[in-house]
Amino acid sequence: MKLVISFSARENGNCDQIANHITSTNDKIIYLRNMNIHSCMNCNYECFEGECVYREDAIYRIYNEMCNYDKVIFLVPMYCGNPSSLYFIFHERCQDYFMHNDNYDEIIKRLYIIGIYGNKKDAPDFIPCFEKWFYGSPYSNRVLGIERHLYHQKIADSLLEVEEVKRQIDNWIINVEKE
Repeated sequence: MKLVISFSARENGNCDQIANHITSTNDKIIYLRNMNIHSCMNCNYECFEGECVYREDAIYRIYNEMCNYDKVIFLVPMYCGNPSSLYFIFHERCQDYFMHNDNYDEIIKRLYIIGIYGNKKDAPDFIPCFEKWFYGSPYSNRVLGIERHLYHQKIADSLLEVEEVKRQIDNWIINVEKE
């Protein structure tokens, strides 16, 4: 079973389309844009001494839920040269979560990431920022970058209409499911 998390703020965009394409009956999709989440702000760093003041929002439930699936796939779009702000909120909140939970290895061994962006030339750090999840772990080749500009796709175009992209995603998913 797969848990797919879309970090796109845009409904029915490429992340949502890819999520629907790679899931089957027993899989689950979470659209972070629909969740009650808080960014790191308006606090006094309670997470360093105790617990985050936003501990009761959806982010902690999602991190806990990730351990209940065989595979977890993040779908992250690039906005203005960076991963979406929804991804940053989720990622910055992992500090408190992992300070209080000893399941980092359990999450990392399940994690895979698809980053959807313009191109490597203009955003050379986009894919490497996701690969940092796996530094120091035995896991590699867990990040797939889909460059829209290689296929003359604009931000609102559907990447799955490009057969080469669909084939690339399908082959990547086959390898994910083999691991």
